[in-house]
Amino acid sequence: MGITVLLILIVAVVVSVFAYRVIVAWRGRIRSLSPERKATYAQSWRAIQAHFPAAPRAAVDEAEQLAISILRDRGAKMSDGWRPPEMHLARELARANEGNSTEGLRSAMLQYEIIVNAAVGEPMRKSMGAQSQEGA
Repeated sequence: MGITVLLILIVAVVVSVFAYRVIVAWRGRIRSLSPERKATYAQSWRAIQAHFPAAPRAAVDEAEQLAISILRDRGAKMSDGWRPPEMHLARELARANEGNSTEGLRSAMLQYEIIVNAAVGEPMRKSMGAQSQEGA
């Protein structure tokens, strides 16, 4: 009888661990964006970056909204409170910003940039920036 209970507990633990891994893997599946969406998000990011020197707090707020849009567009299930580590860190950095210093806000922007780069690719983002500079 004791061995049977032990085997049932072992099987229950194995099934629980397997189910947890499946849920984590399922949540982590984020799809790629179409080239058009990548270009749109890259252009939006460049506009936010250009806006940062004049209004850093507003730019950080816009960057957060862009990151949320990107993650939702890529299929992230954010309704259950899940956020990537970069977003948590960006929020902490922006919240910790004190006085007139923009260092915390600049650091938050760098964290949001990681999310943008993961979605659109750094080469795409940089080429969009080069195109906008050539057109100026």
